[in-house]
Amino acid sequence: MTGYRLLYSETSRRQIEKLHPDLKSVIRSKLDKLRIDPFDGKRLERELSGYRSLSAKRFHIIYRVNDENRSLEIHYIGHRRDIYELFAKQIV
Repeated sequence: MTGYRLLYSETSRRQIEKLHPDLKSVIRSKLDKLRIDPFDGKRLERELSGYRSLSAKRFHIIYRVNDENRSLEIHYIGHRRDIYELFAKQIV
């Protein structure tokens, strides 16, 4: 069984580029695991319903699973302290 394909938003691409190299490798490792088990992250609620979040050290990855075309849409990567508020403002 092959894993899910990763699709990155422009925002998530820019966020990854700005990360420290050590943190990039942690994020990459989490994304590789997510490709195999896309429902590993927790389900988000309220205005973020339909999205999931996976923890990577002090950062979180917000993504959406698309079973129809077996892809993971990576929307936002940020520090856990304010990631949900910042992402909610972005999708309004």
